[in-house]
Amino acid sequence: MPKTRIAIIGLGLVGGSIGLALKKSKLALEIVGHDKDLSVAGRAVKRGAVDKTEWNLISACEGAALIVLAMPLDGIRDTLMALRSHLAPGTIITDTATSKVPVLEWANELPRQVEFVGGNPVLSPRREISGHGIDAAQADLFREATYCLVPSVSASSQAIDVMCGLVNLLEAKPYFIEAAEHDGLMAGVQHLPALLATAYASSIIGEQGWFERSKLAGAAFRATLDLVPADKDAARMQFLAHRDDLLRWIDQSIVKLHELRTALANQDTAALETLIQKVTDERLKWQSGQLERAMTALPAPDSASDQMGRIFLGGLSDRLKRMK
Repeated sequence: MPKTRIAIIGLGLVGGSIGLALKKSKLALEIVGHDKDLSVAGRAVKRGAVDKTEWNLISACEGAALIVLAMPLDGIRDTLMALRSHLAPGTIITDTATSKVPVLEWANELPRQVEFVGGNPVLSPRREISGHGIDAAQADLFREATYCLVPSVSASSQAIDVMCGLVNLLEAKPYFIEAAEHDGLMAGVQHLPALLATAYASSIIGEQGWFERSKLAGAAFRATLDLVPADKDAARMQFLAHRDDLLRWIDQSIVKLHELRTALANQDTAALETLIQKVTDERLKWQSGQLERAMTALPAPDSASDQMGRIFLGGLSDRLKRMK
């Protein structure tokens, strides 16, 4: 019996970890990878994240029942347009970008018989990651992650079931959310920190006296710099995609900074202590998992792994029959 093909486009931390998790499941799958960086593609094969790679995008996706676009936002539209005329009816496509409104708009340009279910795996705050890219990929990276699912309006219940099966195989929790709500929330917890870190780092590094300050910059400063985007093109697109929400969050941050400035200027110890204690208490609740919301997920009995494997593979097999 031929194996069901899954194509993973982009073999970095997320794409590589999805591949490793699928290989760990021992399901009858053929995992084909594609990455524009051939050295990354080679390391993905050596790590066992994929069975093989194809340097040509179309060849990698040929015959795939599921295509996972594990790439930055700025590469998704071009990839979808390149694939558009080569996709068989019944193919399911998903992505892992942190912005969903623009991705769902681009997905509307796909052929009617192709189904798109947007995705965004939000890793647990308790998950430790060492390193970057394919070299840091882990089969259990998504354990306890909140995996946002944003189906297109034309996505069938069968396609959504397949994606739920995939998410459960990754040991994550499916969380259905509307695209605009998703992007508004993500603007506050991911893109705003990157924007504020960029502004802060620019004020410290770009001003006179940086040479002297750099001698005393330690782990705390490095942690802030880690939030500054490394890819200017991807960051620019992300910031502009969340423009309205970010403007609102920037205004809110300015209000809080003004409150802090006033407390400092007035030496208001009570105001400073109250603010710090409130943030500390809420952080502990969040990091301990107390604030986790109820997720819309498939049942998870003791035999969850086997059951989800059957649901996932069975759903993909049905898609393949329709594609032939």
